[in-house]
Amino acid sequence: MRKIHVPLQENSYDVIIEPGLINHIDDYIDKSREIVIISDDNIPKTYINTIKSFLSNCLCLYVPHGEKSKSMEMANSLVNSLIHNNITRGCLIVALGGGVVGDLAGFVASIYMRGVDYIQIPTTLLSQIDSSVGGKVGVNTETMKNAIGSFKQPKLVLIDSTTLQTLDERQINNGIAEMIKYGLIASKTLFEDLYSLNIFDDIDKYIYQCVQIKKDIVVQDVFDNGIRQILNYGHTIGHAIEQYSKYELLHGEAISIGMMSMSIGTIFEKEIKKVLTKYNLPTSHDYDKEALYRYITTDKKANKNNLNIIMVDKVGKGYIKPIIISQIKERL
Repeated sequence: MRKIHVPLQENSYDVIIEPGLINHIDDYIDKSREIVIISDDNIPKTYINTIKSFLSNCLCLYVPHGEKSKSMEMANSLVNSLIHNNITRGCLIVALGGGVVGDLAGFVASIYMRGVDYIQIPTTLLSQIDSSVGGKVGVNTETMKNAIGSFKQPKLVLIDSTTLQTLDERQINNGIAEMIKYGLIASKTLFEDLYSLNIFDDIDKYIYQCVQIKKDIVVQDVFDNGIRQILNYGHTIGHAIEQYSKYELLHGEAISIGMMSMSIGTIFEKEIKKVLTKYNLPTSHDYDKEALYRYITTDKKANKNNLNIIMVDKVGKGYIKPIIISQIKERL
């Protein structure tokens, strides 16, 4: 077992990384509490059945899998289900699934009865190393990704890497894209390992490294006003491509294209293309430049005519660079 403590004063919590922890989930969850599991219709039933065997009185709510479930309509539906089932303010919401479930369940936890406790049990590589940690929760609108949301820290994050065994290669590589990002912005060693080694020989080690990097950044800037923005390397263009593709591209695939765009002209441009190609991640997309630019102008990091972009001139050293928003066209 590996444990990372996220010290945020009264909102502090632990991230537990342990293969097989789902099989003794009652060691981590107080089963005397009123528990609601929020998951999606694509989660392997074995996970639900195993957890329910320990938490027999829990309520299970399901949403359709995919980014389109991150909506106010779905959040409203979940809230109404909680009300209909007489769920009280003392409940514990368990987010079981990938990033969509985590963001949506966390958002519901932040607004139901002005806030209830929740924990994250991420089951995809992307959610294990990124979205389950840090407290960003929210939903999309038709014109903007994560447009509506809040900061709501979980009470606990439980990562069981054996859940990755049920993912297909595309979903695994979706998470690898964020691992590559962590290497580029904060760890040359991690980037080199992704480039040259089989990381699945010790995947828990690399999950731990990524969570540690994110934790170190988040505790410096909980509300994303400064240094935390370096976690968005490749995301300004990537989020726009995600929306442009109507979410046909997975998050990591869109971020892969965004990182490739941001690396143009750097000394490691060829290396990043090779590592992205190693994991079958796309490095380009056929898009309309002006349409993509319109999405970028609504980016949350944009402030009137200014935009913070994240740059990497040297592997392992990301930094924030303010630009005039129109300058991003040079990267499209």
